[in-house]
Amino acid sequence: MKILQSPSWQFAPRRWAAPADEQRRLDDKEHNLEQLRSEHPLVSRAVEVMQMGSWIAASQAQGSPWTEASAGFSGLTSVASAAWGINKLANGQSTLDRVEGLGHLALSAAYGADAVGLMRPGQAWVQQVSNPTSAVAAGCEILLGGADLVRGLREDNQARVWTGAAGILSGAALATSLVAPGATGFAQAVAIMSMAARQSVLGAR
Repeated sequence: MKILQSPSWQFAPRRWAAPADEQRRLDDKEHNLEQLRSEHPLVSRAVEVMQMGSWIAASQAQGSPWTEASAGFSGLTSVASAAWGINKLANGQSTLDRVEGLGHLALSAAYGADAVGLMRPGQAWVQQVSNPTSAVAAGCEILLGGADLVRGLREDNQARVWTGAAGILSGAALATSLVAPGATGFAQAVAIMSMAARQSVLGAR
């Protein structure tokens, strides 16, 4: 587990509100943004991009010449999601950290099932695993986004407000694709825009 202890895998705890020692700095926008970035380090944001790419690729790849490549990407995303989820569960200090960890483990199971489904189509159990775990992940994302949105509004932190709103939209888009498969294309477009908005707010650091 040494890799999970390296600086790039470290993160600040996600909380419902700023701790007491941070309350006096709520007017410091740069500090607030740095705090938000530390809750969403580059590794987690890279995993998010992989998850989005795998979702889109898997929905387009069935029966195409790049099916095997998409299956491999889904498998890689499953491993990355599991690693980050385990990291959050093992090192998290808050309930929200554990919710995030659970969401990533759920997506790991979903992408693992997708990888098998792409390589061996027609197996009923794939959807029986993928859909419920994706629903769990969507619920976790909506909860996390809601927590950031409410905290951002309470603390007048616009960066956190936008990050939270993007999380809610992303989770809702995934949930919509499960309830109405015909709307998957639209849901993916919404999810891409919400992810791009969140990545833009957090910046390159």
